[in-house]
Amino acid sequence: MSEPTSPTPTPPPPPPPSPERLSLRWAFIFLAAVVAGLLTGVLTYAQSGNWPASLLAALGASGAALVSLPLLL
Repeated sequence: MSEPTSPTPTPPPPPPPSPERLSLRWAFIFLAAVVAGLLTGVLTYAQSGNWPASLLAALGASGAALVSLPLLL
C-alpha cells in the first residue's frame, strides 16, 4: 500500500511594498525649515528674552520656509 503524500506547502506571500524614501530635495527643504526656525527662535529670544514670542517667531519662520522653499528649489 502506498503512503499518503502531503500537499506541497505554498510559499508565503510577498511582503507589502515599502513606502518610498524621502527624496533628497524634500529632506533638504525640511532641514532648511528647521534651521530657519531655530535661528529665528534663538535670535528672537536673545533680543527680547520672551520665550512665547520666540516660539511664535520660530514657528512662523519654519512655516514660511516650508511654503517658499519648494518654489525656489
